[in-house]
Amino acid sequence: MSYIGSHRTFKASVMEVSAVTSVRTAQIGDAPPGDVQTADVLTALGRFRAADAQMHQRVRTNAALGENELRILQYVLARDREGGDVKPSEISRHLGISSASTTALLDRLEKLGRVERVSHPTDRRSILIAPTARAADEVAALVDAFEDHVAAAIERLTPTGRSSVLAFLDAATAAADEIAGSAVSRDYASI
Repeated sequence: MSYIGSHRTFKASVMEVSAVTSVRTAQIGDAPPGDVQTADVLTALGRFRAADAQMHQRVRTNAALGENELRILQYVLARDREGGDVKPSEISRHLGISSASTTALLDRLEKLGRVERVSHPTDRRSILIAPTARAADEVAALVDAFEDHVAAAIERLTPTGRSSVLAFLDAATAAADEIAGSAVSRDYASI
């Protein structure tokens, strides 16, 4: 299936989930823990994925960025907050794209004033990628606001609730990784 076809299918699924979940949201939030069914959790996960996709779309639109450009900025901003340096090769690995694609994306981001290439302090052959103040103002503020809201929701959970959410997210991540790995295997097998 093409990207456009899969994107349309995803959008249709989002609209279906939104229609069904708008009625169920209040009911699920008020349900005793024993009354929450697997379908309720899957529906809530669908709502989250749709809201997350819409938030990323708004950020990309507001900042006039593509998906990979936004992912680069998020990565560079996160590493900058941690005090870490970012080499172009790390961005390539993080996104799973070629160095040529990374260079093209960095060229565009630099032209837009979102990142800058700086000399490595100890290796004159290397360059580092640093976010600009503009990137922090435009992107980090929105992403940080989202993360702050999520952190506040996590803080309201009991320790048992946080453990349950963590176990669920780990299992969902493992499932996604397993499916992605088998899809990649099928793709290479057909070559």
